[in-house]
Order: sequence, then structure tokens, then C-alpha cells
Amino acid sequence: MYKIVEADEIKKEISQYEKLDKSIPILDDAKYIVCECDGEKIGYIIITNTGKKVVLETIFVKKDERYKSYGTKLMNFFISYVSKIKKDVIVYKGTNEDVKSFLRKFSFKDTKGQLIIDIKEKHNRKKDGVIVAFGSILLNIFLAVIKIFGGIKGKSNALVADGVNSLSDVVSSTAILLGIHFSNMPEDEDHPYGHEKIESVIGIMVGLFVVITAFEIGKGAVLELFNGETKVVPAFSTIYLALISIIVKYGMYFYKMKVGKATKNVALIADARDSKSDVFSSIGVIIGILLSIYISPIFDTIVSIVVAGLILKEGVTTLFETSNIILDKQEEDFIKEIEEYVYKNTDIKNVHDIYMRRSGDKIFLSLHIRVDKNLTVYKAHNLADSLEESIITDFKEVKEVMIHVDCLIDD
Repeated sequence: MYKIVEADEIKKEISQYEKLDKSIPILDDAKYIVCECDGEKIGYIIITNTGKKVVLETIFVKKDERYKSYGTKLMNFFISYVSKIKKDVIVYKGTNEDVKSFLRKFSFKDTKGQLIIDIKEKHNRKKDGVIVAFGSILLNIFLAVIKIFGGIKGKSNALVADGVNSLSDVVSSTAILLGIHFSNMPEDEDHPYGHEKIESVIGIMVGLFVVITAFEIGKGAVLELFNGETKVVPAFSTIYLALISIIVKYGMYFYKMKVGKATKNVALIADARDSKSDVFSSIGVIIGILLSIYISPIFDTIVSIVVAGLILKEGVTTLFETSNIILDKQEEDFIKEIEEYVYKNTDIKNVHDIYMRRSGDKIFLSLHIRVDKNLTVYKAHNLADSLEESIITDFKEVKEVMIHVDCLIDD
């Protein structure tokens, strides 16, 4: 149970709080985030507000409860609270080294003698993703309407197929919009690693939807090709609608890819590739219409099949690449970079079993190090802690590092 209380309430129940911490500070302009379990007070965080910043004055957890993750739970609640009140930055100005070490595990960075975490970065990531996804929905609705109705009126099956593809993109972008919302939810007790994996799940859904769309378009075109009916020559005006689609889709591809890479959003990147395939689809439609007009109307149907093939290729590529993230495929360049970092910045002679897994734009890392067998547990622990904090500080994507300590084996 967590609650947010004012200093006045702390004063009223000071005897209870002193059982938790005899030297609990009383700050009149502060808020206290208190953690309780079975009616017993376990820990607290004291915060003050200064403009867009929240100052973390101190964090305290009852000594006997410090190894039950109450500190982590308290911090997760605190960060979630800061996000809800729309503050941009959390600052810790204190000098307590234990608190500093703890905060670095939550991606706090050393800046001019202070520890700072920028909540705004997460807000901006969500905001940029929402803008892109919502814009994509509106533009795809526009393209679907003009291509489907224009294709029907202009007698172009290839353009109608391209319009159906744009309609499927509306569903994909809606799924991405939902994914962005849920993936930005803070960590909780049931999901201690956060919700960023939802982006990869949405990426898989987008890939599957693209594959299904390609299959349906291709199946309809093949059946029409062999049904023996007289083919109608499409109107030349349908070319202009396909040109509009090319311009809009290329703009969407460029912007989605830019934002997707900047925010490490695999679902947006998958959607960007889908937009790129739509550019080639519309180019194919134009070629098919021209061939239908000047050579034979059968080319309009053939191009529909080609369009389906291009869409299928992008869908399969998206499925494989997004699956690699879900299946924790190792990025050899990144692992090599971590290995070189350890050897360059420490006296550790052996680092091995370096593994990583991505979750949204964050990386969870684990590795083994070998140290002198005569080193005390205390010194080995400090060495591992220092390395953990250094990696989190110098590698922005790394959210958590788990280090296993082995001893050096005698020759």
C-alpha cells in the first residue's frame, strides 16, 4: 500500500513514523510517499517541487525490509507519480552514497554533482509515437477512400487492391497507437521489467496483418486472372491517384522511420517498412495501368498480383525482424562493445557469458566476471557494483545490469 501525505499528517503521527526512522526529517513544503504493509510502515520518500523539477530529498526503507524489493517498489510508485503530475525531471542533490548507488539502477545520471533522470524523454517518446500513428491513421483513411472509389470508377483492379492495402494500414496504425499507450505504462509488481515488450508484440501483429492482406489481394487477383471474363481498360485518371499515394506514402515512410529509429520503437519501424512497400506497390499500379491502356487490360490484374507479392515480402521481413527481438537475438557488435569497455576501464582479466535482451528502447544486460579468488566478498561486490553503475551511466540504452562474480581459475 502506498500513499502520499503532507508534512502535517506526518507531525500528527510522528510517534509511528519515528518507529520507522527516529531521525525522519520534517519539511513543511514537502510531500511524503509512504509504503505500508499490513498496517506497518516500511519506508518513505520525501520530495519537493521546484518548477518542472521534482527534488528527491531522501529515500528510506526499514533495515529489515531492504532485501524484499520495497525500495524498488517505492521508487516505481514515485516515478509513476511524477509522470502523472507531468513533471519533467527528478533531481537528487544529496551526498548519501548508498542512495546514489540505488538511484543509478533507475537510470539516474551524474550531472554536475547531482543525480538526474529526465522523465520528459519518456513523455516525448510517447508523444512523438502518438503523433506519427494518429497522422498515419488519417492519411491512410484518405488514401484508402480515393484509391478504392477512384479504382472502382476508373475500372482499375490494381488501384482498388492498393486501396484495400491502405485500409489495412489504418488497422495497423491503430494497433500501434494502442501499443504506444500500453508500452509506456510504468513498471509494476506484476511487470518488474516494464511493458515495453508490447511494442514487439504489436510489431508481430502488424507483420501478420500485412501478410494476410497480401494473401487476400493476391488470391483475388489470381482468381480474376483465370476466370475468363473480358478485361476492362482502366481510365488514365487513375494514374493521378496512384501518384498522390506515392508522394504521401514516401513522406510517411521517411517520417515514421526517423521517429521509429530515434525512439527505438520496433512497431513504428515495422509500420515504416510497410509504408515503403506501399510506395513500390503504387509505382507498380501506375506501370500496370499504362500497360493496360497501351498494350492489354490483363496487365492491371497481373500488377495486382505483383503488388500482393511486394506487400507479402515486407510483411514476412517484419515478422522475422520483430521475432528476433522477442526471442532475444544477441547483437554481436553491442556485446563486443561491452566486453571492450570492461577490459578498458577495469582491472578485470576475464569477462564472459555476456547476454542481452531488448525491451522497447531499453536493454537488460547480464555478464560474468572472474576476479582473484583471494578477493574478499566485500571487495568483489563493490567491484561488481561499480561496473554495473558505470555501464548504466555510459550506455544510455542499458536499463539494468546483472553481474555474476566467478573466481580466476589457477593454471
